[in-house]
Amino acid sequence: MSRSRLTLIAALGLAMTLPCLSAAGAAEFSKEQLAAARAAIDASHVNDGFDNVLLGVTERAKATFIRSYPSYSRQIEDATNKVAVELAGERVELDHQIQQIWAAKFTIPELQEITKFYTSPVGVKLAKETPGMVAQAVPALQAYEQKLSQDMVTKLREELKKLGPPF
Repeated sequence: MSRSRLTLIAALGLAMTLPCLSAAGAAEFSKEQLAAARAAIDASHVNDGFDNVLLGVTERAKATFIRSYPSYSRQIEDATNKVAVELAGERVELDHQIQQIWAAKFTIPELQEITKFYTSPVGVKLAKETPGMVAQAVPALQAYEQKLSQDMVTKLREELKKLGPPF
């Protein structure tokens, strides 16, 4: 991993730990409800992959500009990293929105149970294994969808042929 990418990751991590300054939705849920939601989210690790979104967007933007202006690659890299650090603070709002979603779906006692489960040995294992299991399931889902689509078209043709012309 390049020094520049490590610097970017470290800076993004620092920026994402800044406290939430937005008060949007604060009136809807109590501090306790949002804190319980955050604890459950943190314990379940459901939003861990969200950190990669900004990194991916940053790398794609950087690559696009470098392809267009290759002789300015150093300046583009520096500018892209600067902008990414500025945008990292927006992740706080996403986290807040996700906390509100969880707070709306679960009571404080339910959120506490979720947290308790995900901090248990089996919950820790589930949280750790889930991304890999989902990654393994995606190709199976895609194959299922493709086969289902083919079967749908084949069977639909058979049904429509029973109706006569123009089928």
